Amino acid sequence: MIDTVVIGGGPSGLAAAARLAETGLNVVLVEKEDELGGILMQCIHDGFGTKIFGEALSGPEFASELIGKVEKYGVNTILGAYVHSVKVKPDSKKVVIVSSEGVQRIEAKTIVFALGCRERHRFEIMVGGTRPAGVYNAGLVQRLINIYGILPGRNIVIVGGGDVGMIVARHLYLEGAESILIVYPEEFFAGLPRNIQQCILDFGIEYRPRTIVKEILGRRRVEGVVLAKVDEKWNPIPGTEEVYPCDTVVFSVGLVPQSKMLEEIGARIDPLTGGPEVNEYYETTIPGVFAVGNLVQVFDYVDDAVETAGMAAVGVSRYLGRRGKRRHIRVEAGSGVRSVVPQRIEWDDDSPVTFFFRPST
Repeated sequence: MIDTVVIGGGPSGLAAAARLAETGLNVVLVEKEDELGGILMQCIHDGFGTKIFGEALSGPEFASELIGKVEKYGVNTILGAYVHSVKVKPDSKKVVIVSSEGVQRIEAKTIVFALGCRERHRFEIMVGGTRPAGVYNAGLVQRLINIYGILPGRNIVIVGGGDVGMIVARHLYLEGAESILIVYPEEFFAGLPRNIQQCILDFGIEYRPRTIVKEILGRRRVEGVVLAKVDEKWNPIPGTEEVYPCDTVVFSVGLVPQSKMLEEIGARIDPLTGGPEVNEYYETTIPGVFAVGNLVQVFDYVDDAVETAGMAAVGVSRYLGRRGKRRHIRVEAGSGVRSVVPQRIEWDDDSPVTFFFRPST
């Protein structure tokens, strides 16, 4: 039986595996893709690592730093592996994976889940119309451009005014898109000020606030969209509909923690974050099962997501050496706060606790 299995080889999973192995624990890292690094490998823009490494790195550079640590400390990595099932008992955790090597069964004392998040799609925001070619999520567009060198379209409408949508807009502009329009229902962009300036204003990309895509038009390929203005509650305003010609629609409408596997094994899920409830060591409501990174909540900065991996590594070490009864103190979101992580703390020593929260407005 090994000490820990880490599921997910993105930034938080890499950081957790490296930190645990550095302390002398026997660690196995399982990743579904054929390479480590996760979403960072397609994020060629800089801005990563200013907090952790003290400089602005590109996504692949940031990942390379973490991969180097995983290799340095001898973490056993299994790539191209699908997690078939997870079974949890008080004294052991069993993970069944399927890969090119066949079926493997891993028994560990603890599990660290680092499954990240997924993109919301058009139907989750109730965009009707046909289903022609030319409709993408932003992450796929990033991959097409930055990994495969493919421009997915020429005349593009981007739905969503967050950071990812703005970054993708800049990529499309630099790769030669002829026209780009960003629409979003809010009054203002939802992303960071630096991205508004560096991705939108610096390139003169057109944007329309208080605007949604009601419908996608086209049979074999996207031919256009129906736009509409919305009120303060995001309800379409009758009579404001407009047919806008385009050949590509890109959705960048938020991220959702991939917490289904944890929910299936009995971990309590916070309906406000979409991720599992955790304590200050990122242990879930199942003893010995931990969660880190964007699986817990969607972070604005990868440095903050990676910070949770460090706390989980401390938590794993504490769990493996723990004896006696434990207590938990519930953490509630107060006035003006929508959600808070961690949702509970042990606070059995004088160590400081870092809280991440989202404002209610």
